[in-house]
Amino acid sequence: MSNQITGCLIEIGQTVQIPSKTGGAPFLKREFLLDATTYDPYTGQRNEYENILPLEVSGDKCAELEQFRIGDVITVSFALQGRSWTNQDGELKRMVSIRCYKLEVRRTTGQPPAQPVQQTFQPAPTPFPPTMEQAFPPPVDANGNPKDDLPF
Repeated sequence: MSNQITGCLIEIGQTVQIPSKTGGAPFLKREFLLDATTYDPYTGQRNEYENILPLEVSGDKCAELEQFRIGDVITVSFALQGRSWTNQDGELKRMVSIRCYKLEVRRTTGQPPAQPVQQTFQPAPTPFPPTMEQAFPPPVDANGNPKDDLPF
């Protein structure tokens, strides 16, 4: 089964090599963060509850992340995979992984292609282009203080 999500690329990690237990080629994986927070289709206002997704690619897809830059809006096609195992204490454990297999940048006409860059897991100075931050300031209450409606 295939799923897609579109968001703003905010961080790209380094490629990690995991040694094979059988002595074969190492397993490669690379993590990245995607901000998939939604916007109201009528007002354009950003949802106050963030949706930051830690995703990863493996194998040949690790090098594919080089073509993207922080701030690119990308669409990620992924599949959910799960597995269960019994740990040393006899407890049944379960795990879900998100396997990304296709990454596409969303460009407007006339926008130049991204220049390959090396990125590390350091916070980006501004996760969104400045125009988005200026157009959608954070919500405030009647006193001008930042609004916090978190239920927890």
